[in-house]
Amino acid sequence: MNIGLDKTFGLLENMLDVSSLRHKVVANNIANVNTPGYKKMVVNFEGELEKAIQSSSQKNFNKFEPKVVISEDVVDGTLRNDGNTVDMEKEVATLLKNTGFYKIYSQLLAKKFDLVKAAIDGSKG
Repeated sequence: MNIGLDKTFGLLENMLDVSSLRHKVVANNIANVNTPGYKKMVVNFEGELEKAIQSSSQKNFNKFEPKVVISEDVVDGTLRNDGNTVDMEKEVATLLKNTGFYKIYSQLLAKKFDLVKAAIDGSKG
């Protein structure tokens, strides 16, 4: 959906994509909460964003991809006897937080479109 109006549209599109991917990954973790040996997966977006910011050659922050990786965040007591690392309470909390972010990004994108529409309508008058 890159309409080329400004970088904010691309960034918001990327953030919506990341939130959608994160939602799918968390839902998959929840679906596998009773699977012996299953390792919790996470979306490494913030790490990739940090790399892009640190890299002087990276000109466009909209072009990097988040990575789905096995979580290394296994706190003592989280690993169950069956080797599964999913903590249902943490996954539900992550899902709720992610849903809030998705809603915010959607609202920001809608506001950007409203501003563009207002500018177009204003130029017709």
